[in-house]
Amino acid sequence: MATIQQTLETLLQATTTPTMEQQITVGNGTSAAHRLLSNLPSSIFENLLSPHRAINIQMTSNDLRQQILSKLSLAEGNDKAETVRELLKISDTALMRILDPLLIILECRRLMTRVHGVCAVQPCSALQFSRSTSRNHNPVGDTGEQQPHSPRQFSAKISTGLSTIDNYLHGGFATGSITEVVGRAGVGKTHLAQQLCVLAATTSGGGAIFIDTENKLSLGRLNEIAVNRSKREKSSKATSDRSGDVDDGMSPDDVAQHVLENVTVRSFLSTKELLETLDVLRLEITDRNMQAETNSRLPVRLLVIDSIAAPIRRDFDMMSSSSGSSSSAAQRAAALLQIASKLKQLASDFNLAVVVINQVGVGGNSIKQQGEYQRNDTLDIRDGEFTASLGTAWQYCVSTKIILEHDEDPHKRSQHHNGRVSARTATIAKSLLSRRAQVEFKVTDEGLCEVPS
Repeated sequence: MATIQQTLETLLQATTTPTMEQQITVGNGTSAAHRLLSNLPSSIFENLLSPHRAINIQMTSNDLRQQILSKLSLAEGNDKAETVRELLKISDTALMRILDPLLIILECRRLMTRVHGVCAVQPCSALQFSRSTSRNHNPVGDTGEQQPHSPRQFSAKISTGLSTIDNYLHGGFATGSITEVVGRAGVGKTHLAQQLCVLAATTSGGGAIFIDTENKLSLGRLNEIAVNRSKREKSSKATSDRSGDVDDGMSPDDVAQHVLENVTVRSFLSTKELLETLDVLRLEITDRNMQAETNSRLPVRLLVIDSIAAPIRRDFDMMSSSSGSSSSAAQRAAALLQIASKLKQLASDFNLAVVVINQVGVGGNSIKQQGEYQRNDTLDIRDGEFTASLGTAWQYCVSTKIILEHDEDPHKRSQHHNGRVSARTATIAKSLLSRRAQVEFKVTDEGLCEVPS
């Protein structure tokens, strides 16, 4: 079984001492601009000279290669080139001047064309890209059989447990993208985050990584959701004679243990720690996915951050309010862009469903009519008193946005309110697949459950 340290050593070795075959082979969509010119295949320099000049010069392709590389490495300033990236920045005429009298202008262009053809990212059509990503993200081949390298079949979506939301999103939260869940305190955001971890393991065949920045994760609650959902599923199967899910033949306690075994928890408080964690997650995910090939662990399919706003607020918003400096605003924006970039890269590279929990803050002007606050459509949260944290720039970083709301804020209600339970709603506020849609839910021992309309 490979450990994270062994995986790190393997990746470092592959990075620092690649074989010639690894150096020459460039996958579709992968640039080799960082490659050393000395590692270029010899075929690039074969028949590089025009036929009439090759007869007069009488130089082997290997000798020509050595002289070209020598002149490029000894050049001064911007003319010096030791990597493909540096070479491709040089114009044809400048290259002819550097290599004079070895190559004429047509031969310089021929050299650049060959290097570009071998090392640059190769363009592909939308259809080719769609087919390649489908093969990479789906372990089931064209014949419908699972491929040897991936013993488990998993869903391209992570179910939310709310059937109406799942239907509108064509199965749940999509992998390969970022979904934001936003709402006021106590509305059920963390409950939903834990519910997603349970459903990822039991219905989508994937494990989860839970990054807890507010120390809100309750393993007891996670266990409770898994046990009670398993009990309900078994009861439903007994009456409908369905089978095939992961918990077939497993007791509810075994299902809960299976879920807990496949959830990795990380906890920290600062933005710097979050960025550092996102950097090392690549190795952790690689290691866990390798383990999934040989034992009962599941490949990582879900990454949850609860919440994305907490470290940003602690590190930048408080600093800005205390110092009054505008530099903290620029640092905050830069940190958010870094976080978004790293999350998008992880989602794309490992086909993860990235779910970020966001807080709310005061924003906008409330609209008051007949003594009551009404919804302001320019904001996200009811009453016009609150809007999602992190600002406008962050809103463009997420593909899907779910808003959880109280029909009436329980923190403002009087203790005696005729015994009526405040309704909660989940709204699809942003999606590439769905129009705006809303469903009412309640928080139970199974997590978030839809209230029949």
